[in-house]
Amino acid sequence: MTSPIRRALAVGGFACILSLTIACRHKTVTQPVPTTAQTAAKLASMDSDQVNTAGWDKAWTNLLNVAEQSFTPSSSKLLGVEVELVVGNPGEAEDELTLTIVDANNKELAIVTQKVQVANPDQVMFGMPTGGVELLPGQIYWLRLTGGATFGWKYVVGGYEHGEATFNGKPLLAETRSTFLFRTFGEK
Repeated sequence: MTSPIRRALAVGGFACILSLTIACRHKTVTQPVPTTAQTAAKLASMDSDQVNTAGWDKAWTNLLNVAEQSFTPSSSKLLGVEVELVVGNPGEAEDELTLTIVDANNKELAIVTQKVQVANPDQVMFGMPTGGVELLPGQIYWLRLTGGATFGWKYVVGGYEHGEATFNGKPLLAETRSTFLFRTFGEK
């Protein structure tokens, strides 16, 4: 039997999510953080497409602003995106993050929101909506990651050769090219 407080919180939380969904002009996909078995099964059905393999040297930036990473896919369907995060401002147990896939015309192709626990932020997977996101191989797209103050997105100087990191629409580092740590997954 659930307590009246839990019941009220559940109803209130559902009403909040429903009102946000109705009020927003885009469809937000909220997913729970998958279990290890779910993640393993999902990864088995996907191929790694684009990846920043550069070694991290402790640089990160917050997600309160607009942090974006451009990428050039070779796969025609985006099924998932993994980002590498660090707990930048400890204190909260979790934070809600939103990953948006944007095309060259600044059109939002997919928006995925999920709560991320501080216990394991190194590699956070965002699964795309059912069926994935259709992309044109060789064209430039952006990963836009936003959230609260808890996490920072890891970046490196140089790194991924087919894109660049930006912060509020400007290069992340003024004097040199930098890239966020990420991996995209396409259809097998």
